[in-house]
Amino acid sequence: MVYKNLAGRCGHYCGACTIYRAYKDGGELFDILKKHYSQGDIYCEGCQALTKNSWGYNCKIVNCLDLKGIDFCYECEEFGNGGCEKWYKIAEDHAEIGMNLHENLLFIKTFGVEKWLEEQDKKWRCPSCGKPVSEEDKCFQCGFELR
Repeated sequence: MVYKNLAGRCGHYCGACTIYRAYKDGGELFDILKKHYSQGDIYCEGCQALTKNSWGYNCKIVNCLDLKGIDFCYECEEFGNGGCEKWYKIAEDHAEIGMNLHENLLFIKTFGVEKWLEEQDKKWRCPSCGKPVSEEDKCFQCGFELR
């Protein structure tokens, strides 16, 4: 069963987000983030379930999409035309961790969000222990070096 809240509206897979993984898994990753943020800041159920207490509540992308009345960036007329600086900056940052937001959005558009979430869940798992991993360099469940 896929958890639809993990479909980031910009093409980000929330299941690999460091904040989401720390919130869900706790442990070492949560302790590391607690040094930089308050415990209340380390809360997120995914981009589709934002509340005032959620990590990404003030996300510029989410606010923009809400104003336009659309669900995903691929639905915007600026998508793919080089016109959205907010999205391109985020996409560049995600490329560094091996997440291609453009490809992700095209996949969602073509095959649907459920199929995309199934694929992402498989991709973002530790090859050693099989548990979900974040975009960090190691699995915080078993210590396996990912990159």
